[in-house]
Amino acid sequence: MADEVDEARVAADRVLAAVREALRGLEAIPDATVRARAAGLVLREWKAEQGLPAEIRRQAVDALHRDGLDFPEIGRLIGTDRSRAWRIWKGMS
Repeated sequence: MADEVDEARVAADRVLAAVREALRGLEAIPDATVRARAAGLVLREWKAEQGLPAEIRRQAVDALHRDGLDFPEIGRLIGTDRSRAWRIWKGMS
């Protein structure tokens, strides 16, 4: 499990670095007015994107469940308990 957690941390860090890099692209906009407006648009639209990681996690838990794993095992594998794994699967968490 420690290797899986490390692999997950590396993958998450890679994605977060890419997101930060993309957001830093706002700083490269030379016109301050355009930069401020673009940053405002990103801030407004960011809320819609926050659900994407949760949906990706829900789909992964669903795949594990379809592969025959029960929720106590899924919870253990993803670092949570069985009831939270079930709530993730149901889209409640």
